[in-house]
Parts: sequence; structure tokens; C-alpha cells
Amino acid sequence: MCVGESRSNLFGRAEFFGVMSAVALPFVLGPTAIAEAADVGKYPLPPPRGPLSRGNAHAARLAAESPMVRATYASVAALADSLTDGDLRAYVTSFLHYPAPDYAANARTPEARVAVRDALARAGFVAADAPVSGIFPPGSEPGSATFVQPFWSTPGSADGSHHAYPGGLAVHEYFNASMAQQFAATYDAHYFANQKTVDRDTVVGSALYHDIMKALVFQWREDGSLLDELTIGGTGAHHILSGAEAIVHGHTPRFVVTLLSAHAAPSLGDETHVVDWCRAAAIVAGVDPVQYGLLRTDGAGFTLADTPVPLEAFISNLSDHDYVATIPAMHVVSERLKARYAQWQPSTTFNWYRAAVLSRTTALSLYDTLVRHGEGAFVAAVQRTEATLHFG
Repeated sequence: MCVGESRSNLFGRAEFFGVMSAVALPFVLGPTAIAEAADVGKYPLPPPRGPLSRGNAHAARLAAESPMVRATYASVAALADSLTDGDLRAYVTSFLHYPAPDYAANARTPEARVAVRDALARAGFVAADAPVSGIFPPGSEPGSATFVQPFWSTPGSADGSHHAYPGGLAVHEYFNASMAQQFAATYDAHYFANQKTVDRDTVVGSALYHDIMKALVFQWREDGSLLDELTIGGTGAHHILSGAEAIVHGHTPRFVVTLLSAHAAPSLGDETHVVDWCRAAAIVAGVDPVQYGLLRTDGAGFTLADTPVPLEAFISNLSDHDYVATIPAMHVVSERLKARYAQWQPSTTFNWYRAAVLSRTTALSLYDTLVRHGEGAFVAAVQRTEATLHFG
């Protein structure tokens, strides 16, 4: 079902947004309106840089009205602020305020963007007819009428997958960056006599940086579904685009390889995946991966330039495993929410209903309630959340 023209058609009662139901929703919602929905006292949220598309604006309002999202964003920002490398801290913090796709500035014209797609296709990373919009999603075009959604309203993954709700990326990144910090401390304690051998800035910074282009890739449609993600080199486009973003911002080869090791550890035969992702990110960024220092030639192919691979790259991979629990949790919870939605159907799409509920509580917390306390406790928890949304 398509989203209607009024806010009440989108989400049920007007109280859900704290606005009059008779007020028509414009095609875009500016940053001031969204900022007004946030708790600017305890957990302020940086407003979008400009107007958002209709779907992104609704997701932003849901996220801004969620105490969980606001508190999580504050935790992510504090972790980013703890980075001791001033340049890295500035870059990460700027992305948390506004995840601008600066990599896209290297291909401003339609012809240049097709050329990037074609270069990826020649390397075997995408199909020859892959949509260029999968590499340069809406909002990355010069002169675009709308801006990239805020980091704090971005989902953590695709439809029905882990953290697929407004604010899910903040939850996901905070968990992964926290795990990276703990892994670094544990390796230091067990192997290096607490000498702080592992570079904490690299593992925490890459964990926060790694998924940043999900803000561009997983944008919200008007019905509450998400844009489809292109696969590049056997992994999600966000992975490659975040790597390209790191290259464009001039981060060290070691940092870029650490970031791109999140989806596969560079060992035991999986080095080839990381090599491919370095190549693909370099193509998108418009640089030579060998000259940049990411790779070196090895006969007819490539290998990682920095070998043996530093420990930070392995920690990057270990820390990016929140999905192991949160994907099955999302599947289980989604089916139950779908059944509940079918019973009484608030005046909104199921996608927005699910997004509203999970932006206040997370799928994993509901899953754990179900597992430990049973169906009745699960339903009661959902009902408590629904009450905060004023669904009727």
C-alpha cells in the first residue's frame, strides 16, 4: 500500500508525530521540523543538512522521537569523540553529523558515473547492465533536491535483515565499535602484557566508519521499505562505498584495509575477497590501488601490500558479527509483528508499523523476551511499545 498524502494516513493518530492530522505532509521535510521532534535537552540530534525525501523524512521523525535512538546516538558520538587521532576523530564525527557521499564528487556527470560502473564490470565486480544508481544512489547527484538521511535515522541493513529500523545503524555501529574496543583490550591483556599494542583508534574508528554509506544505500521509500542494495564484488555496495569514502578522505592504506576486512578476515583463503574489495573501492574512488598502497602486483594478480596483515584487520572482522544474532532475531520478530499487525491493522503500512515499534525497542530485545519468557510476555512488550506510539 502506498503512503497517503496526510500524516494521519501514514502513521495513524496525529499524536504520533505531535502534529495536527489535518496538516498535509510536504514532499520533503526540512531539517528544522525534524530537529524540533528531538529531545534537544538531554540527547540533541544534529539536524539534516537540507530537505529529505518523503520516506527519509518519516524515518527521521520516528528516530528523533525514540528515546532509545537518541541515547544510542549519544553513545556513538561519545565513542567517536574518544578517538585520540585528531584527524580520524574529525572525520568520524563529521559523518555522524552528516554522512556526505564525498566519493561521488569524483564522478559528477552521468557519463562519468557510467564509466565507473563499466570499470567495475570489466573487473568482474558487477554485471555489465548493473544499475548505476546502485553505485551512486539518490542524493549523491550534483544539485540533488534532497539530501542524504541523517546517520541517526539510518537502518542497519536491508529490508527484514538486522537492525532494519530507523536508528538501527547507530545501534549496530555502537555494538560493533564497542566489541572492537573490547577485542583490542583483550588481545593486549592476553598477548602483550597490557602494553596497548593494538591500535585502538584504528579498530574503533574503522568500526564506526565501515557502514557509513548505509545512509546512502538504505534510504527509505514512501511505503517504509528500503532501496535495494547492489552487490559489488560479492558484498553489499555499502561496504565498497565506505571503503571508497575512506580513500577519498586520504586515510592510510592500513586503515582502509582494516575497514574492508570487516566482511572477511584477510587469512585462510579469504584474502582474495579483501583484495577484490580494495580494487573495487579504488575504482569507485578513482585511484590506482597499487599506487595508493593498498595492493601490490603478484604475477597476473594482486595481493595486499601490507603483509603480514596487521592484527587490527582481524579485529575488524571479529567485531562486525552482531548480525549473527540480530538477523535471526529480526526474522522471528518480524513474523510475529506481521501477525499482530494483521489482527488490527493501524492506518499505516506494515513496514512503517514495524519500523515504529523497533525504533523504540530493537528486534533483539523482543526476541530475547520471547525466548526467555514466552509468547505472552512478547505480546505484552509489543503492546507497551505500541502505547508509546499512540496507535489505536
